[in-house]
Amino acid sequence: MRVALARASGGIRRNVASRPRERANARAVESRAASEAKQTASTSTGLTPEESKRVCAALAEDLTHLFDEVGIDASLYAPDVSFEDPLTKYDSFGGYNFNIQMLRRVFAPEYVMHDIYQSGDWEITTRWTMKMSVPAFPFVWRPTLTFTGTSIMGLDPATKKVKTHVDTWDSIENQRHLSPEGVAEVLKQIFDFTQTPTLDTPGYVVLKKMRDYEVRRYDPYLVAETGPGLDVKEMPESGAPTKMEGQAAGQAFNSLAGYIFGRANASGTKMEMTTPVFTKSNKMQFVVSGKSMDALPASTNEKVVIKEEQGGIFAAKRFNGVATEESARDVEEKLRQLIKNDSLKADGNAALAQYNDPFTNPLLRRNEIIIPISNFVM
Repeated sequence: MRVALARASGGIRRNVASRPRERANARAVESRAASEAKQTASTSTGLTPEESKRVCAALAEDLTHLFDEVGIDASLYAPDVSFEDPLTKYDSFGGYNFNIQMLRRVFAPEYVMHDIYQSGDWEITTRWTMKMSVPAFPFVWRPTLTFTGTSIMGLDPATKKVKTHVDTWDSIENQRHLSPEGVAEVLKQIFDFTQTPTLDTPGYVVLKKMRDYEVRRYDPYLVAETGPGLDVKEMPESGAPTKMEGQAAGQAFNSLAGYIFGRANASGTKMEMTTPVFTKSNKMQFVVSGKSMDALPASTNEKVVIKEEQGGIFAAKRFNGVATEESARDVEEKLRQLIKNDSLKADGNAALAQYNDPFTNPLLRRNEIIIPISNFVM
């Protein structure tokens, strides 16, 4: 989501014919304005392709040090650079850098830049994801904050240094400093009490965090998969419920647990616990830790197969509580409507991801509906 920022200026015409001092002042203002107009005209063409490439490369390299011990390079920024995002605002490089160092020390941010490009004559835009860990005290539930958005950096035509830096978030519409929507977004994430176990889990990066769902890029991962009492290779790919219930779920879980705990794999290897448990189209999957299928022991249960999920781009919506078939379908319907509203195309069946064991308080359980999408662009 890009936000165009514009400033309009105007004045009031006054009669200065009988006021010599004001006439002189007016002539001085007109002279300065003419001089500034001449200077602007000489730089109105903006960055040359070579300059754009050089500035983008310098900023891309600099931003890799945004939250490490090296820090950003002051020579790329004007001393009076202004910075603003929906939470903070500074009018000097010192204040800007102070904010960066505070975030680094308190929240241990993880910053990923996805793109950088020239977006105006004297403007560079980056697209990024930032994830932060909230201190354990007083936030004992250890929430994490994730933001995606853009940094719009205005350059001084004379020095080619960053003069203005405005961050936007994809999750809100009102990008003004301390807008109620921005504050509410932060509080919503802080007071998300759902818990994610510290177990091996498929890797992904959030490409866009919208108000009510996320778009993620998943890395490939390995799973053990089954459908209770059936040959999974013959199971339909559509028309089946997302959530397994009752005896079928119990049979599937026991079959997969037999493989993971060594009772039904060729080497008798007991494997590490992982999260989440996926269910989709009457199939259940346990994530399996390993670098390749060849490194995993073969299944001795014909109803359990080992396979690699290819990863890709998915829309995901989180919810807590007990994930019943009804609640899973309700969240799936909401997610499908959300991605349709954003002109995204669903490209397959939904999966339910359950991260917690049955003994976890339902209010703290992390459940998600995940749907593959095919037409997402940054």
